[in-house]
Amino acid sequence: MSGGVQKRDLQRGVLYGLAFILLWEWLRPLNDVTDTGNLGYFVVFILLSITLYYLNINKFLSFSIKLVFIGYSLYHLYADDTFMNPLAAMMADLWENIGLTIGREWSMLSDMYRSLLFFVLLWLMTYLIHYWLSVRKTMLLFYIMTVIYVSLLDTFTSFDAKGAIIRVIILGFLLLGMLALLRLKDQESLRGTTRATGRWMIPLVIMIGFSSVLAFAAPKIDPVWPDPVPYLKAFADDNGGGSGVSRLGYGEDDSKLGGPFLGDPKTVFTADVIREHYWRIESKDIYTGKGWERTGSEETEQAVPFNAGEEVPLDLTPPDPEKEPETEFIDVKEQYSHVVYPYGINTFQGNEEGYFSLSEDTSKITTLEGEEEVKLEEYAIDYTNPVYSLKGLESASAETLPGGSEAFLERYTQLPDTLPERVKELAETITADEENWYRKVTAIEEYFEAENFVYEQFEVPVPEEGQDYVDQFLFDTQMGYCDNYSTAMVVMVRSLGIPARWVKGYTEGEYQRSIDTQYKTYKVTNNNAHSWPEVYFPGEGWVPFEPTVGFTGSSIVNYDYELPESEETAVPPVDQEKPEKDLAPEDEASAGSSSSSFSLKRLWDDTVTFVEENWGKILLAILALAIIAVGVFLVRRRWLPFMLIPYYKFKKDEDAFPKAYVSLLNQLKRYGLKMDDGQTLRSYSRYVDSFFGTREMTSLTDKYERALYGQKLTGHDWKQTRKLWENLIKRTTG
Repeated sequence: MSGGVQKRDLQRGVLYGLAFILLWEWLRPLNDVTDTGNLGYFVVFILLSITLYYLNINKFLSFSIKLVFIGYSLYHLYADDTFMNPLAAMMADLWENIGLTIGREWSMLSDMYRSLLFFVLLWLMTYLIHYWLSVRKTMLLFYIMTVIYVSLLDTFTSFDAKGAIIRVIILGFLLLGMLALLRLKDQESLRGTTRATGRWMIPLVIMIGFSSVLAFAAPKIDPVWPDPVPYLKAFADDNGGGSGVSRLGYGEDDSKLGGPFLGDPKTVFTADVIREHYWRIESKDIYTGKGWERTGSEETEQAVPFNAGEEVPLDLTPPDPEKEPETEFIDVKEQYSHVVYPYGINTFQGNEEGYFSLSEDTSKITTLEGEEEVKLEEYAIDYTNPVYSLKGLESASAETLPGGSEAFLERYTQLPDTLPERVKELAETITADEENWYRKVTAIEEYFEAENFVYEQFEVPVPEEGQDYVDQFLFDTQMGYCDNYSTAMVVMVRSLGIPARWVKGYTEGEYQRSIDTQYKTYKVTNNNAHSWPEVYFPGEGWVPFEPTVGFTGSSIVNYDYELPESEETAVPPVDQEKPEKDLAPEDEASAGSSSSSFSLKRLWDDTVTFVEENWGKILLAILALAIIAVGVFLVRRRWLPFMLIPYYKFKKDEDAFPKAYVSLLNQLKRYGLKMDDGQTLRSYSRYVDSFFGTREMTSLTDKYERALYGQKLTGHDWKQTRKLWENLIKRTTG
């Protein structure tokens, strides 16, 4: 065997060996991420297949060897020694599983049949590798797929792919570099000596080795964005327990908060109301570090029954006998066995044949007939909208709690022992300059908006094992939805020794229409499900707060301090109510007209705000576009001729052919047929024709030279010349 043949066989052997290792990387993780066993049989099979392709064995013989190996492997893996005829049993199993496959009964396929399919898949993969190496001389697609495969397994499974990623990067670059050298030799018809090959390979190996060591040893920058894996895992782990993806709406299990929510526009009820307000359902008082649980259980809870029209035995706010109750009407669309109610509830109208039951542990009101729960289709409520005294709120403290409140205070300031100390330290820092309970609570309520926390329903990670839900939100992600904000506020308020609890219900809903001058109809959907904190102030009762960014709340605080008489410009006492979220149609129109005027400053501010909030996405989009642009530019040899052909096809001027000829020369250069310095056009045209096996380039060059010396082309000549030019330039796209 000559030295050249030996060298080519060595190069092919190295290429096939590197390809085998890359394919082997696909099998390594299977032991960790699946229940696949006996991987040795599959590894030996891909080694056998690649070796047969390398040795260029007769196709029939190669097919027979692979088939015998597969049968041998399946026999040793699955044949039962008690079978009189294991081959017949295997064939029967195969026939049965083919029927199951046709019937799409995937879960009933036998292990032997699954292994057979895996062998067939590996057979196809080894053939593709042989085709890419011997015919196309490129492995870029397979290399990219391998990198993505290993990276995804490392990200989303327990498989540790650090070593695999290093091997794939180093060996993949080496493989791509060697294939690039082979393609260059083929395009330039180079014979290639050992010395020339060494001049290519030695710098390649040095560059790959140096860059790999440098990348491994260099300091790593911390990630800019939060880890998306818990969020994505939450979508994959939809178990309804609070840790997976859920749909918006009321649910009873809050023991594991976190993860994304999907919107649900299904209507729960419509309400004819006098004013907008939140709708309350229940409260919970035990924070576990992962979510909320209730005191007691449904089996042991103390329930207080009452009938329609009777005073609701719920002590949320002190009664105000000076105010006349107001009546609102609920039309239920998605029926539950509980009712919703506003703050200041007095009585319920409805369920006259049954009764209502109030849970003392959660303040949840259910509807019953005898011992059975019933679902009302409609009911009415009488309530007195509470107005909280600012003077009373600011005078509240632990000293104003009634005697015997130790158990009450212990219940509503409960925190788990595992709560990180920095949560308490943050609450103390926020409220360091405040003197009373109310100012401390409002300071915490305003903290989230002041610190630019983000309201987010989708990209919300799930706390990891051993991680506190509130601690993660306050210090790691700083984004989430109502559960994050309300829970964080309750925990921080409790850490200051102020009684607080977590409440669930609905926001006011979406404005539908005005019934008359007094009543408006609002539609409440599952998207309006909400949670918020309640804080207890002696003398004022349980007061709701709204820390969630983007929500305004519905509580009213009356500024009831006496103003100095000498202050002529003093504003008379008014109700300090937060602005309503929903406007009547005429209000929306007027608001739209006042804000519709164009302003360059507003446009600039909006642009700056958008860039600040989305700079990561913008940077990622620019990077993606740049990568696409670079990729398109690098492969311009393949697509540019299809733009040049129609461009020159309809040109009729005298300069059309000379310009088209120059474009052809540039395209041939991109294809790899470069004109040497000092080489004449005629010599170069013969070189091109010898490469493609035609005489098109010589003919075009002859016409080009005649055109340069003043001989114009006739219409027939230009048509014939254009066809030659199109045929030749199309050859460069292969």
